[in-house]
Amino acid sequence: MLFFTKEVKIGITAVIAIVIIYVGIIFLKGLKLFSTDTAYYVEMDNANGLTVSGEVLANGVNIGLVKSISYVPEKQNIMVEIDVNPKFNIPQGTTAYLSKEMLGSPKLNLSLGKNSGNFLKPGDVMKAEVSADLMTAAGNMIPQIQALMPKLDSILTGVNALVNDPALNAALHNAESISANLKTTTDNVNRMLAKDMPSLLARTNNIAANLESTTSKIDKMDLTGMAENAEKTLDNINNITTKLDMSLGSKNNSLGMLINDNSLVLHMDTTIQNASLLLEDLRLNPKRYVHFSVFGKKQK
Repeated sequence: MLFFTKEVKIGITAVIAIVIIYVGIIFLKGLKLFSTDTAYYVEMDNANGLTVSGEVLANGVNIGLVKSISYVPEKQNIMVEIDVNPKFNIPQGTTAYLSKEMLGSPKLNLSLGKNSGNFLKPGDVMKAEVSADLMTAAGNMIPQIQALMPKLDSILTGVNALVNDPALNAALHNAESISANLKTTTDNVNRMLAKDMPSLLARTNNIAANLESTTSKIDKMDLTGMAENAEKTLDNINNITTKLDMSLGSKNNSLGMLINDNSLVLHMDTTIQNASLLLEDLRLNPKRYVHFSVFGKKQK
């Protein structure tokens, strides 16, 4: 049976404590003591507060951790070593960029390249893209916000004057009155529709029924026969018109002779002239034609 001296026990306890502290620190950093993850490297100009054991994301999924961050004097840039789950293959053409939340620590995101079947090998180096985080963007917006402050003050002054303008209150009062009148009008229309609409619909139905009956009667009519009769009537009228034209143009009938022979007109004109002369002579010499006797004595 072995007996340890007091000094040996203290030494063994100290070693065990150191090992526990080291393992605890590794665990708190999120690192694995015996890691089987695949190591890749990201070359960037500025780490922007990225820390060891920071998350490595791809399409929003945690695929690994930041293992180490070192400065490369020859290139004057930063080399970040990351441990990635060996089950996750990184396509060639993948780049990295940093993202930072409002109150969170920076995270390393991988912008995966096209999956062409070619993947990066362990130890390959990826390039980092320049990306402005939220705080940087907010800082860039501060000068613009400061330039907008005087205009915003003027706008608020104008809005305040508009709100306190009596005309606005009057307009709102008028709008309220218009809304009340519109509601009254709508209620009247609804009552009118409820009262008159049934009778109106009944009349419409009667008109539709009469129209349907009239259409049915029209369908039963012999429109073809009526059209044929009308055509025959027009033919008869055309024949009569043709015969009348022939009669007016011919001298072999009384009507044609009356229209085409002007001798009758000349005889009638001469007769009218003689009758006019006779009437004139009768007016001037009435005794030649009319004899008056008071005692009924005959003139020899």
